[in-house]
Amino acid sequence: MQHLLVCALALLLLAATGACQGDAGAGGGAQSEQRPVGPLQGLGTWELMIEEAAFSPRDTAEPLVYDGRMWISNAYYHGQVLTRDLWSSADGVNWTLVNDNTPYEGYSEMVVYQGKMWAVKGGVWSSTDGVEWTEVLAKAPFGIRKYGETVVFHDRMWQLGSGPDVWSSADGANWTCELEQAPYGDRAFGAVTIHDGKLWLAAGALDAPNDPPEEGYPQFTTCNDVWCSEDGVNWTLVTEHAPWAPRMWTVAESYRGYLWILGGYDSRHKANLGDVWYSKDGVTWYEFVSDTQWAPRHEPSTYVYDDSLWMVAGNTWPVVNDVWRLTLPPQDDAD
Repeated sequence: MQHLLVCALALLLLAATGACQGDAGAGGGAQSEQRPVGPLQGLGTWELMIEEAAFSPRDTAEPLVYDGRMWISNAYYHGQVLTRDLWSSADGVNWTLVNDNTPYEGYSEMVVYQGKMWAVKGGVWSSTDGVEWTEVLAKAPFGIRKYGETVVFHDRMWQLGSGPDVWSSADGANWTCELEQAPYGDRAFGAVTIHDGKLWLAAGALDAPNDPPEEGYPQFTTCNDVWCSEDGVNWTLVTEHAPWAPRMWTVAESYRGYLWILGGYDSRHKANLGDVWYSKDGVTWYEFVSDTQWAPRHEPSTYVYDDSLWMVAGNTWPVVNDVWRLTLPPQDDAD
């Protein structure tokens, strides 16, 4: 029985790896074939709101929208320097320092749930104002992970995208392992969001070498597949190879009725990405091309706020603290 279990797990990993080993697709840097024009093309352009915001240049800073403001928490700086702070803004231009010494772990994932801000990593904290924080759980059962995500789905907080398992909680103190071995495999650094009433996971990197090894991080295999789930437990492979290049340290948002993929890192070619893609269903993708565009980057902070899609900070080599905004007409006008 134990032998059968080991074989099953090995086959699962091989299947997930296979889903990430295809061609880079039309999103690859070396390819420039003509792409179909999408329904949102020409309806808006990225606008630079501020080139240097009040907070320091950063990547891996966690974004959230709470109490009518955008918030940005903590940061990575070159040389593994961790910044512990919390800022907020109502317009993306004027940022206010709310907390200059956040008590939660440095790269905690942030989410809004039950009228509070939550920070989730090795432990769990909550706050109603960003100044005073309460430790809800000292040691989460899933432990400190690689880059994953915490989202609110079906009236619960969900933690996923940093391993093969999926967890959820109704109170932040008691967590349930909903799934031990997701079919997308042992991956991290991907994009997780809620779109069309489903939980989505796209891109990221599997903890196994590619063949041939990738130039950027040879220990990983980056992916361009797309998965979704209606319950967090049963997952469907929507697209095995999307037209955008395999990537890690990318982000996803749901805006104007579309699922969006923004930027990231192309480990196969050791390069940052500055492309933007959108899809209604995760199957048919269109590239959004703007006359003005932020520099290619990985690990940015993105928001859907004030009827706009926002791109904030990230690592362009070097890390930056700029703020960009894309405003498109409502979906009915766009279709």
